[in-house]
Amino acid sequence: MAPKNRSARIRKLATSLSEQFGLDYAKHQWIEAEYDDRRSEWTLSWVDGPTVTQVSRAARTADKEAIEGVRYERRYSPQAYALGAIGWALAGADLQGGEWWATSRVEEHLAKVKNPGRPKPGRESDMVERLLTAADKGRGRTYTDGSEICGLVDKRGLAWLLIPAGKPDEQLPLTPLELLTARYAWGEKQKAWREHLAPLTELEALAAVQADQEASAEAVEAVLTLVPDVHAAIDSAVAELRTRLPAAP
Repeated sequence: MAPKNRSARIRKLATSLSEQFGLDYAKHQWIEAEYDDRRSEWTLSWVDGPTVTQVSRAARTADKEAIEGVRYERRYSPQAYALGAIGWALAGADLQGGEWWATSRVEEHLAKVKNPGRPKPGRESDMVERLLTAADKGRGRTYTDGSEICGLVDKRGLAWLLIPAGKPDEQLPLTPLELLTARYAWGEKQKAWREHLAPLTELEALAAVQADQEASAEAVEAVLTLVPDVHAAIDSAVAELRTRLPAAP
């Protein structure tokens, strides 16, 4: 038997949970209570915001009886898909699996993230905007599909979001090591940079600039800023080598 006044209790709970988690109604983040007549089933759905685990736990605490058997569905905004795809690739995911595969992996990544549609101001936000602009193809954000966003990262990686091809004036700020990686990485190192923004080591960057007799002043200046890190890397390598020596009698 259904609990007394269940419909009203679930709708009231949706409102109270939205307030509890600080969701913005104007941004369509509000938790909605939806009833499926065909399946005789209630669903609480929302966009971005808290995780399913957070909402389900809070709902059980507030009204365990009314919430029994309710489904929870968190949907994602284009911003969340973009930020999730970037984070997924930065974590070293194997790319080139196709749109459907990439989207499912990104959604797995997002499932554990609170408020996934809020990029940090600055470079991260700029990367998200560039990815969304490329994905919407001039149609507007309303028509941007998560699979298109994830598919772009799966196909192209991340470096193009920092350094647009043929548009040097639109390059986003790079660290000295990133600047040198973009210029000198090749082979598998270049692939790792293109797909995941994985940089060279400081020693690799130093060796590359030192070997380039025509290195630009910008590259030389960049590698000189890495000198303390290079010394630290050498000291660490030497310390590790010393551990391989037999102990003195």
